[in-house]
This record gives sequence, C-alpha cells and structure tokens, in this order.
Amino acid sequence: MSLPLPATGTKRADRHWWQTACIYQIYPASFKDSNGDGFGDLPGIISKIDHLKSLGVNAVWLSPCYESPNVDGGYDISNYRKIDPRYGTVADIELLIRSLDEVNIRLIMDLVVNHTSDQHEWFRESRSSKTNAKRDWYIWRKGKSITIGNECVRTPPNNWKSQFQGSAWEYDAHTDEYYLHLFAAQQPDLN
Repeated sequence: MSLPLPATGTKRADRHWWQTACIYQIYPASFKDSNGDGFGDLPGIISKIDHLKSLGVNAVWLSPCYESPNVDGGYDISNYRKIDPRYGTVADIELLIRSLDEVNIRLIMDLVVNHTSDQHEWFRESRSSKTNAKRDWYIWRKGKSITIGNECVRTPPNNWKSQFQGSAWEYDAHTDEYYLHLFAAQQPDLN
C-alpha cells in the first residue's frame, strides 16, 4: 500500500513528521569503529550523535544489529532479543536510544520479519520434525519426483527462484521436505 502524497500547498505543520524529516540510514558495521576491531559498533554511533544533529538529522534508520551469522549483512537474524556482540550489547542500544532522544532524534530499527536465519531457534525447532509445534512457522513443501531415463530425480515443489540465485527451495533430508527461502538458503521464510 502506498501512502498518498500531501496535496500541493499543504502546510508543513499539517504533515506527518516523517514526510519532512531528514532520515539518515546507518549500517552499523561500517559507520564508526570505537574499539579498533575493524567493525563499526553502537558506541561508535553514540560518539557521533552531535555530528548527526549538526547535519539536521531528524531520525536514524539503523540497519539490523541483532545477533546474526551475517550471511546477508545482518538481515539473517538468529536472535531478535540480543545485539550482535560485534556491535555491542543491549545496554549499548538502550544508551543509543536515550542519547538520540536527548537531542530529539528518532530511532527507526530495521526489523526483518520476512525470514530468520537458519540458526534461529524457531527454525531449528521447525526443522526437527513434521509434527513440531513450530513446523508451520516456516513454509515447507514436499518436492516432486520425476523420472529421467531409469532414474527417479527429486525436484523442488515449483520453479520459483531466489532473489540471490538458484531455486527458492532448499531440500532438508531430515524431514524429506523443502523450505522456502526468497533470499539466501540460510534465510528461511517465515509463514
């Protein structure tokens, strides 16, 4: 759904805050390294809040900083309740929120809800058996079998392609079914 644009001549005061805001996206790993380990981190972002304010930033859009194996730049979240140790701690994110609030800068957290990491506990449970309570939290399908010559070949449920490359379906031998992943195979889609 797209939001309607304000009518020509609409007064700035009549608009929502985000219609006139300067929103600055920060990818934590490359923004500011505060401890010399080669990765940007939350303390590094906190150290640059005055600079962001001087630029006229009204909101910071923070790319994922949750715990992740980092197959896809942090968009493969393995734990929504923890901050990736490369970036800091939950205490660091709480300090970032307070510090931004003190200078009237909003924080928009990039929350990935289309998929998780295949390392997430939900997926490990879903994958454990066809009768697990979390099985339908992800999209599982039986594959097809086709005969080529004298050989029976297993194929995915359909010809859907991943955004990255190859099939959008990954075979799981443990339960003899395929799970859907519209991005990397390590990013199973939530149902």
